[in-house]
Amino acid sequence: MPAIHVSASIMCGRLDELGAELRELEAAGVDSVHIDIMDGHFVPNFTFGPDVVAAINDATTMPLHAHMMVSDPGAYVRPFADAGADVYLFHIESTRYPLRLIEQVTEAGMVAGIAVNPSTPLSFLQDVQAPYILVMSVEPGFAGQRWTPATEDRLKRVRDLVADNVVIGIDGNVTLDRVAGTTPLGVSMFVCGTSALFTGERSYSKAVAAVRAAGAACLT
Repeated sequence: MPAIHVSASIMCGRLDELGAELRELEAAGVDSVHIDIMDGHFVPNFTFGPDVVAAINDATTMPLHAHMMVSDPGAYVRPFADAGADVYLFHIESTRYPLRLIEQVTEAGMVAGIAVNPSTPLSFLQDVQAPYILVMSVEPGFAGQRWTPATEDRLKRVRDLVADNVVIGIDGNVTLDRVAGTTPLGVSMFVCGTSALFTGERSYSKAVAAVRAAGAACLT
């Protein structure tokens, strides 16, 4: 796990040229592909299914992070494992039995991660731990939303609640300033979409380098 992990939110990319997009991102040094899976029920939007994840897996060697914004994440563990997902990020709000789901994900050969919405009490994380914790800095479901102001305070509390080896990530309106501001709070994984990577203003290589530099400057 790099000190600054750049995860590309592929739903913000050029979906009509997905193969070429993935090759460019991989060449630019992106660490993983963040794939938002939305069922139109847990969030009011639809995106990708296992077939698209399998196609992405065929087109790249980058690890695939399946972000399951679905009402029944336990039902999809095996299909997404078979499709090639490496990390299975489920929302703590979507399951009554998170420990059982973490075990199910692990048995399927994936690494489990827990995503937590801006309004969800962080006390949920005290007794349920996973290798990845993804703190949502926007309400899930759509790209281009505004940053939730309480995110920094929540991140401080998350770092105190989880073990030192747990990877903390943020997802939602991740700008370079936000990378710089949250790295000292223990964040090392940044889901980058329209605010830092798919901006159209710089090459992917320069965008990735800028994200790393923004975070690294706070680690020295």
